[in-house]
Amino acid sequence: MSKTYKIGEGKRIYAVGDIHGYADVLARMHDVIEEDLAARPIPQAQIVYLGDYVSRGPDSKGVIDMLIERPKAVPHIDHVFLLGNHENRLVEFIRNPEGINLSFKPSHDIAACKSYGLDSLDRHENISKEVSKKISEELKSCIPENHISFMEDLKVTHIVDDYLFVHSGFRPGIALESQTLEDLIYTREPFLSYEEYHEHFVVHGHTVSRQGEVDHKHNRLNLDSGLYNGGPLSCAAIEGDDIRILQAWQKN
Repeated sequence: MSKTYKIGEGKRIYAVGDIHGYADVLARMHDVIEEDLAARPIPQAQIVYLGDYVSRGPDSKGVIDMLIERPKAVPHIDHVFLLGNHENRLVEFIRNPEGINLSFKPSHDIAACKSYGLDSLDRHENISKEVSKKISEELKSCIPENHISFMEDLKVTHIVDDYLFVHSGFRPGIALESQTLEDLIYTREPFLSYEEYHEHFVVHGHTVSRQGEVDHKHNRLNLDSGLYNGGPLSCAAIEGDDIRILQAWQKN
């Protein structure tokens, strides 16, 4: 039996996929959203950012600057910021550089470090605990405290009516309150291949769509369209039971 998911009347949610350090594309997406709102006014508008603001792209610092300032610059729109695995790893590395499970990976995070002015890193996977601690201390001195606070205060999930917003997904069949942080920011399978209806329609990112576009299923929507692989930054405009896809691209 099919199931219909809806957002309450008079509300529109703009859910933005994985940004990964592309501040210029994020700025263009904000313009796209403003243009959409101007063309289709609505009493209540909210932007939900699905996490992974840092790493891979060239300007993680610029992205976080923009997100911190955005609610003050555009007070007529409500803003919700969710935690991605890259923000979690960056903060955990600063707080606990010798942690085993969240060890720093320069091949993933070197771009974020460089955007904060730490450019003396080599691209390799395995680093000693001594080197890890040194990099952590240098990185902490480079990142503004309000950026660290912003990343530490990110929400993990957000629910609006029949819609659940989360970075990666969750373990199907397990109550949301019983999910671990790792479940909610790292999960791929069996969530991605699960075909039953969830209690809420799930809007997520984390896993790049094979087509470089969004992956819209009957029970979920994946908005990671591979911005750092040359794809667009994707946003879902959700209103009632309708979902429209808005996109912004890198300039050639």
